[in-house]
Amino acid sequence: MRVLHLTDTHLGSRWAIEGAPRGFCRSHDHAEALERALAPVFAGEVDAVVHTGDVFDRSRPPSDAIATARAAFGRVGAQVPVVMIPGNHDRRGLAHTLGDLPGVEVHDAPARVRLGELWVGAVPYVGRAAAWSEAARVAVGAGVDLLLAHEAFHGVRVPGFTFRAGARDDTVGVDHLPPGVRDVACGHLHPRQIVHVGVARVVCPGSTERTALSEASQRKGYAMWTRRGGSWDVSLHDLPVRPVLVLSDADQLDHVVPGALVRCPSALATEVHARGGWILPHRSQLSLFG
Repeated sequence: MRVLHLTDTHLGSRWAIEGAPRGFCRSHDHAEALERALAPVFAGEVDAVVHTGDVFDRSRPPSDAIATARAAFGRVGAQVPVVMIPGNHDRRGLAHTLGDLPGVEVHDAPARVRLGELWVGAVPYVGRAAAWSEAARVAVGAGVDLLLAHEAFHGVRVPGFTFRAGARDDTVGVDHLPPGVRDVACGHLHPRQIVHVGVARVVCPGSTERTALSEASQRKGYAMWTRRGGSWDVSLHDLPVRPVLVLSDADQLDHVVPGALVRCPSALATEVHARGGWILPHRSQLSLFG
């Protein structure tokens, strides 16, 4: 059983950009990243797909983002089963936008579901570890082969910060995990990483595109879970992404390539444009946590 795991696609994301071609929107990059991430499905390399939240960038996604998601997951659902949970950016749920797609199961509430030969627990974003623990016990029930989550787990990292259970009430620790859970397919944290919480392995493949300046150097992609002999092998796969640069002086201008998104002092803007770079204005708000 081969399961493609993607997360934090943030369809509909829009950044203020100066110098891009007319009609370009940052959401185009997110849509292309989704198509690339789903390519293994149409190459016959996947038996199922799971999406662990933040399908959209906003709880009220624009119509073009909904159309993109429906077209992409509609095609996937015609090939292999899909299970999706909402993330914090999907806080209104996904059933009203994607719940009617054939072959696609959207779980806006905790659920234990059959995925081919597997049992999968689906836990949508909760935000508080104690409440998540209760929801996870509902989703796990008599046992699951894989648990889907969109939370911060003990030990996961973002630039400049490590989450620790007990220090924040949104951080899931070993005491919050239902007994028997050994593998968690997780969203929410955009840097790619794998951590262990007790006996459980938590796999965060990260977002499929860069959504913040803090992600400028991060690799993006998806995970592939392969079931062999009752256990999982996991591999992480890169996707091509648009360069994002933060420049402080002219000595760094050689890093600018055509189409790069650049935050820089105004004195460097003319040279950045001359090299084909696109400017991110200082007024644009880019979240650390995505």
